[in-house]
Amino acid sequence: MSAARTPQAEPLMPGTSVSRALSRVVAEIEEGLRHGYFQYTLTCEIIGHERRRLTLRAGKSHQFVISKEDCVRWAEQSDSRDGSGDTED
Repeated sequence: MSAARTPQAEPLMPGTSVSRALSRVVAEIEEGLRHGYFQYTLTCEIIGHERRRLTLRAGKSHQFVISKEDCVRWAEQSDSRDGSGDTED
């Protein structure tokens, strides 16, 4: 008999704290959908050296510390993918 595997989200940007955080959030949503009921709380706060502490409370807490540079880099890449970073004159 094989053990059931917990679904894991594919990393959006391998190796970054943003990708690890997003992968955990997506995996928790997938697991909640599989069970049929869930409630999550997601919070973010700025901590020392302008880092962000992202906390996902989903039964237990998962914390991710994300550097300001990772946040800015991820946002810029996200904008360039969806075209929202373009301005029209």
